[in-house]
Amino acid sequence: MIKVLYDFEAFSMQRYGGITRYFSELIMRISGYCDISVLLYMGLNINEYGLDKKIKTVGLSKKIPFIPKTKFIITKLQKPIFEKFRKKTDYNILHQTYYNNYITLPNKKKIITVHDFTHEHYPKYFSRLDKTIVNKKKAVFEADAVICISNSTKNDLLNFYGNELEKKIKVIYHGNSFEEYLKTNQISKEAKKENFILFVGERYFYKNFQVLLDAFCKSEFLRNNFYIKCFGGKPFSRKEMKNFSNLGILSKVKYTLGNYLSLGEEYKRASVLVYPSYYEGFGIPLVEAMSLGTPVIASNRSSLPEVGEDAVLYFSPQNSEELKDRLETLLQDNSLQEKMINKGFERAKYFSWDKCANETYKLYKEVNG
Repeated sequence: MIKVLYDFEAFSMQRYGGITRYFSELIMRISGYCDISVLLYMGLNINEYGLDKKIKTVGLSKKIPFIPKTKFIITKLQKPIFEKFRKKTDYNILHQTYYNNYITLPNKKKIITVHDFTHEHYPKYFSRLDKTIVNKKKAVFEADAVICISNSTKNDLLNFYGNELEKKIKVIYHGNSFEEYLKTNQISKEAKKENFILFVGERYFYKNFQVLLDAFCKSEFLRNNFYIKCFGGKPFSRKEMKNFSNLGILSKVKYTLGNYLSLGEEYKRASVLVYPSYYEGFGIPLVEAMSLGTPVIASNRSSLPEVGEDAVLYFSPQNSEELKDRLETLLQDNSLQEKMINKGFERAKYFSWDKCANETYKLYKEVNG
């Protein structure tokens, strides 16, 4: 029996998000393997995926209804409690949920999943007090195995840390959480397409939301026939609203928020998903959109071409004119839309949380020896 311990860190940092979505989907599946015992220490957490209701947790586990102004506060408070628990707990492998540095214990193995190198690529956008870069590097070098969520992320890791680490890296892709919803008919099989361009997630710096606004403004066809809908992220700020007003599109940009099922319905109704990010470690929205029959236009940077392959239309993220052309071409060509939708369905089948869990399970067995 292999006993795998997961720490609290990601769950104390994210209410929603790619990292805790990954660990929620992974841990639920790993707990189903007959020769794996899951020890999940969620601690004080703010996460909304409900993993603590589906999996038996150990030690301190209590949901708190707020996000501290400084997120690392609950992490800092809980680390010594978790370390005390860890030292007296019988486990074989610690799979860290983020980059906290834990003391190496005799006869215990450590695995770390590296999701991206956003901090390293864009350090100026983070506080000088942010220790992510330092902690990540230390965690990677101390780990017995490193999971990278794409070849793009693996290449970043080798570029930043050196090729000598390649022997302990395993690339394991994310899956698609909408698979189960579709099987159980919780998301409508058919949905009438509406005249909106969907943007999913946060809109700050490297997410490059402005290029979509610029492309939209340049096109009379888009302005007259479509609007932009933003799902998730924070509500529009005053600065954003002023920007929309100055661009003359205040009534053409809308914001909505909801649960995962709501997001699925938005994908189904959207005419297109635009994902203009300068940098992603994986890019889950591409897979989600493709699986739900939404054509995708995405940046040609980092992991996105790796994930989308020929099922996505690409553009240079600095080039709003190129994005405008892609949008106009796609949205005026029904045969192209159908072609991209069908390619998307096929490409999305490649990504599965069951596959992710199975490959991770094999890695656990290999590391455990």
